[in-house]
Amino acid sequence: MARFALLLLLAALFAPAAALAQAACGSRLFVSGYFSTVHVFDACTGAYLQDLDTRTRIQGAMAVRLGPDGFLYVVSEETSQILRYRNDTLAYVGEFAATGPIGPTGMVFDPAGKVYVAGYRSQDVRRFSATGAAEGAIFAARSGGLGGPDNGMSFGPDGNLYVPGYDTHNVVKWDPRTGVASEALAPRAGGIRNTRGLLPTKDGTGFYVTAEGSGQLLRWTLATGDLAQLRAGLSRPTGIDFAPDGNLLVVDGEGVVKIDPASGATLATVIPPGRVSGPVFVAVIAKAASTVDASQVGSQFWVVGDATFAGRVLDIATAYTASGTAFGPELKFSELAIKRWGTIRFEILTCTTARFAWNSTGADSAGFGAGGYDLTRFFEDEGTQRCRERGVDHADRSWVNGQWWGGQSRAGEGIFIDRRADGTAFLAWFTHRPR
Repeated sequence: MARFALLLLLAALFAPAAALAQAACGSRLFVSGYFSTVHVFDACTGAYLQDLDTRTRIQGAMAVRLGPDGFLYVVSEETSQILRYRNDTLAYVGEFAATGPIGPTGMVFDPAGKVYVAGYRSQDVRRFSATGAAEGAIFAARSGGLGGPDNGMSFGPDGNLYVPGYDTHNVVKWDPRTGVASEALAPRAGGIRNTRGLLPTKDGTGFYVTAEGSGQLLRWTLATGDLAQLRAGLSRPTGIDFAPDGNLLVVDGEGVVKIDPASGATLATVIPPGRVSGPVFVAVIAKAASTVDASQVGSQFWVVGDATFAGRVLDIATAYTASGTAFGPELKFSELAIKRWGTIRFEILTCTTARFAWNSTGADSAGFGAGGYDLTRFFEDEGTQRCRERGVDHADRSWVNGQWWGGQSRAGEGIFIDRRADGTAFLAWFTHRPR
């Protein structure tokens, strides 16, 4: 059975709807590696899932945001582009906008779906329509004392746009109602250097702030201006977002750690160093709703096993089923529950007919009962002709390979057989679950 264990994974692809819906976490963690690409992890466990794309396309990965249209938007600073990806399959969709040589870093959406892009080189913020058309800068370069607009740019609970000044160690706000940009957080307030990440607090009172140069994590209350240090001594903290459990995920050096938002204590290392090159941004984004057509999932069922032919008979003393994992990216062999289903007997009668029987009764079985019926070849091919020329009992029985079925009365299920020269054969029976 060991040789065929991996083939049991095929059975998992036809798991019932409950298994398809099974997922370890409802969100993914996107970590932008400036020198690598955007890497995708399980937001709950930190397990690596995949790279969003290669560095051939994403160069200088910066902000990652979920757009109002359900697509993922990624800033590629070195190519001066905003790229779009599907949130269900993570497949590349295309370029949303070419920003020009502004050094794009941060990106956010307003309630109307317009896109705001921070320009590190242009020292301003550019606006784009929902279709990607450039609408120009929303304020003059360096307004409000801004220098080095960075990727943590975010709308605040008051409706203003807050832009971290990396080079000026401050935060500038832009009021969309008046069009005025002004200083919101003074340079080096609280000892900060190289302001990077801005994350709105869950209670709507302000922001969590990361200061890369000074290694700080702070909480900033907008109404009072209070800037309280939660943590010092971090190694170049940049990206910040909420983990699914409500704690903070913060870039610390070349990794990502989980931090208690109340005490500032490190709770766990979520992404260890070495997985991402130059992490600068993190985003926890809920997975898109399943697009699986549930009407096409439900009753399919597979039974598999292997044995050695004895003459014309293949007796499989232990046929197996596998369940417990899910389709596509969620497929994990470690999650499979492989169980004995029962026995299967396949007896060759002629070059095109056979007799099939099963027994799934007793304690060590699935309890499907017992039965059987006659089979015919689904397709006749050159192997069938070879059998007719040499006879059913010829030593070369490779002609048995292929699909067999019970005729129109048993349409909807069938048998696949793959036999090797020494007589060992693998049999897969695709059928349906009992009602």
